[in-house]
Amino acid sequence: MKNLKFPALMMLGSLFCSHASAGINVDGKIDVGEWLVSTSTLKAVAGVESTIEEWNPNINPNGYLTPGYGGQAYDAEALYAKIEGGKLFIALITGHDPGTVTAGGSYGAGDFALDFGKDGSYEAGVNFRNMASTSAKDSFGDHAGFYRNATWDLGLWDRDGKEARVSKKAPDSQHPTSLNGGEIIGGLNDGVEFVYTSGSNWKKGYGQYQNDKHYFYEMSIDTSLLTEAGWDGKAFNIHWTENCANDSIIVDPPSAVPEPGSLALLGIGLFGVIGMRRRKQNG
Repeated sequence: MKNLKFPALMMLGSLFCSHASAGINVDGKIDVGEWLVSTSTLKAVAGVESTIEEWNPNINPNGYLTPGYGGQAYDAEALYAKIEGGKLFIALITGHDPGTVTAGGSYGAGDFALDFGKDGSYEAGVNFRNMASTSAKDSFGDHAGFYRNATWDLGLWDRDGKEARVSKKAPDSQHPTSLNGGEIIGGLNDGVEFVYTSGSNWKKGYGQYQNDKHYFYEMSIDTSLLTEAGWDGKAFNIHWTENCANDSIIVDPPSAVPEPGSLALLGIGLFGVIGMRRRKQNG
């Protein structure tokens, strides 16, 4: 029995190792194997939730996004999320340069908004601060600060997708842009990792249009900070857009539970060990 049990468990352990997903390294790279199955399709690996919304210039040659304009330079292309090891990991691919400042007809990057309960309230956020900008929309608070009881600036568009200054309706509160208030409870080296690319550090080779410019955001937030901000462990949304809200993107992270494949392997392995033990005893 001793000679049978040990190899069987060794085999089970090797199955777990061969199917275990690699941990995410927050380094500003959105790599195949770590986040993606393929850079051309932007499809996420198993265990990562994703929303992919590439702008198609063949369908909208005038640069129309939803609800605004700007083409690739304002395209929120793909948003990814995963909860693992007590952390929420987020990655964003966009054609919008994080170094863009809000001035004149140009609009800088917004912040990452978290909506616990998926009711449109956006109770928390991760702040992106553009140190080169003097606009209040770009320069609020601490860069990479995690804020609870968040309050938000809004974009240019009303809920009907019309320009709010023309329609005289309120801007759409379902697409918050930048933090303008809240209580900071975490930040860099205090529960948050945050890396991004900007300026000349753009990448190509991603999505349908391989020569387009793509910029990356990658971060992690300790789930203890989410709890402190009001998360009850249930489903929530992550939202990002620019300060104009010309193009918004939302993803709902998967819950922090063991992967079904791993549970299935455990069941198969245990049944195998039990079956082998019974055959040995009957023999």
